[in-house]
Amino acid sequence: MMNRRDFLLGAASAVALPGASGDLYTLAHPTLLAVLGTDAVHAIGQAYRARVPTERERGRLAALVRAGHVQSDFVAGRTVVIHGWVLSVTEARQCALFSLANVA
Repeated sequence: MMNRRDFLLGAASAVALPGASGDLYTLAHPTLLAVLGTDAVHAIGQAYRARVPTERERGRLAALVRAGHVQSDFVAGRTVVIHGWVLSVTEARQCALFSLANVA
């Protein structure tokens, strides 16, 4: 039986993250949308922003997402648990950016 971490790690590795040239629309559409759906990603993003006050603004989140890497976050143990999901910090930031962008 596959656990959530393995499933999400596999899903994340199957889809390339936006690079430094990614626009806000692209950055604000995490790969988790296909797995969890709009409502869950939005709720995770809101919860992350509430938990990490220094990462509530769109510009800061966009910069951090551009610099982030899902797989290396998992390897280094940079994870958060939100609504029962173990997410890399980069994934949580993507969700937070999605919750701000209101672009579905």
